[in-house]
Amino acid sequence: MLSGRLLSSLASLRGFIPSDFQLFPNFFPLSEQTTLLSAALHRLDAVGSRRYQRKRERFRSSIKASSDSNHEDPLSGLFLPDDCYEFLEGHYDGVIHNYREMHLASWPTTEYPELIPILSRLHSKLPSADIQTHLLHLASDGEILPHVDNLSASGRWILGVSLGSDRILRLENCANPDERAEILLPSGSLYIQSNTVRFQYKHSILRSDTFANGSRQRMSIMIRDLPDIHASH
Repeated sequence: MLSGRLLSSLASLRGFIPSDFQLFPNFFPLSEQTTLLSAALHRLDAVGSRRYQRKRERFRSSIKASSDSNHEDPLSGLFLPDDCYEFLEGHYDGVIHNYREMHLASWPTTEYPELIPILSRLHSKLPSADIQTHLLHLASDGEILPHVDNLSASGRWILGVSLGSDRILRLENCANPDERAEILLPSGSLYIQSNTVRFQYKHSILRSDTFANGSRQRMSIMIRDLPDIHASH
């Protein structure tokens, strides 16, 4: 795993950071990352086929009876092996590969009351209040290919929280492909893309094995403002 301390050197070696991009590389400490990831997996695991739910239950039962359940990285220990999840090979628009996702209507604060102050601090970073939240779980070999956000379905900004495997976010100027930035997103980081960087730059999330030894899963919490339905009328 790459350290967040490598962020500035990586950005300076591989391009510049556009002005409409903000990064907070160590926003959530490990304890809060653990809570957020546990709650996100709880929500995702509650949907999908009963077959995979039973498979996860069997795996967890086997881990409890095994002495091999200790992990140096607590976040890595929260993810089960890839074959315990019903990952989809491709998104409807061909952009996302090997993933599962859901729109999150509400967080499970009853099961995870410690979420409440964490979410309060997260929401303090939101540029506006009319939002929708989306969970995106990438498999160890999951990736997001270069794309520009759909103007009709997007507002002015999107906020992302990264949990699990460190990944690189690549930004490429649509009008000038030589203008490119590669930005490390360590676990616990928070970033905000707004205005020009959303619609004038292609953005992608690289597979972890393109820059680090080994591949691991990644959960992202994506919060965006709702599009202004009156703007085009």
